[in-house]
Amino acid sequence: MKTLSLFLFSLLLLGCSSTSDMYLSQTPVEVTDENISDYWVQTNERFRFNLPLQRAIGKNENGYVKLRFLIDSNGNTFNPEVVESTPEGMWDYAGVKALSKQSFVPAESNRSKVPVYLTQTIYFEG
Repeated sequence: MKTLSLFLFSLLLLGCSSTSDMYLSQTPVEVTDENISDYWVQTNERFRFNLPLQRAIGKNENGYVKLRFLIDSNGNTFNPEVVESTPEGMWDYAGVKALSKQSFVPAESNRSKVPVYLTQTIYFEG
């Protein structure tokens, strides 16, 4: 059962990735929340989206999903990977969906549009 769940989640991740082509002007660098603003600026801090009905009517708890992903040289996100989530698995789909709603523009100091890997935590209220 766990293998099937992992397989289905992998398909979900692949299906939710951006449809645009990835563009890398150079090798991506690893950044943190503390220095992401030196490279990229998120243009939408808050957004809303609908979750499947079973999520809406189920007993949901507050939680978070920590995702590692690539921001390419065009500011598009790719390759989301769930690093950690609590409660485990409950908010993974929503985390990937939230990531797909984020958009980035290069910071003034990032004129060469350096692609980055970022690990970001997204919090949810049940």
